[in-house]
Amino acid sequence: MRRITQLHLEHIQALFLNERSRREGIRGSLSTPVAAISFAVFAFSSLSIEVDPNRWRQMPTLLIFLLGAAAAIALFASAWQVLMAEWLFVYHEPPRLVDLLDDVEGRTEAEEEQHVRAVLAASYAVAYEQYLKGNAMSARRRTWALRLILLSLLLQALAFVLLPFHRAGW
Repeated sequence: MRRITQLHLEHIQALFLNERSRREGIRGSLSTPVAAISFAVFAFSSLSIEVDPNRWRQMPTLLIFLLGAAAAIALFASAWQVLMAEWLFVYHEPPRLVDLLDDVEGRTEAEEEQHVRAVLAASYAVAYEQYLKGNAMSARRRTWALRLILLSLLLQALAFVLLPFHRAGW
């Protein structure tokens, strides 16, 4: 077995702690799309009050319905991305150290110290790689959640632009 020095252990521990910090930053930034989703839901309620469904045969009303449906799909897709980003945080945990340590019988104190140091370094390395992979996926999902919520808001804005034509009965 290769000798793991204190420097090796400290280096991989620092990588792990940095990635864990990044994880918490990504997790905290999920509040932005969640807040935007709640704003979009409010905008939907405002739009629904203004639209007369009895005019569904008129072109502006049809366009408002289509834009609203597309906006709702984008909104739900955004919420799904947020949910999946959070899911990765909950179910992407490193292995427990006690599960990695084996029996210590028949080893000298120096051998045992080297073994524990190697197991700690390996544990940090595994956790770092899992966090790195999970953080990349969660950051991607967070970005897609933001893009989709912006798309939903844009589609709703276009529907609001059509409201004067709808009210005029064109």
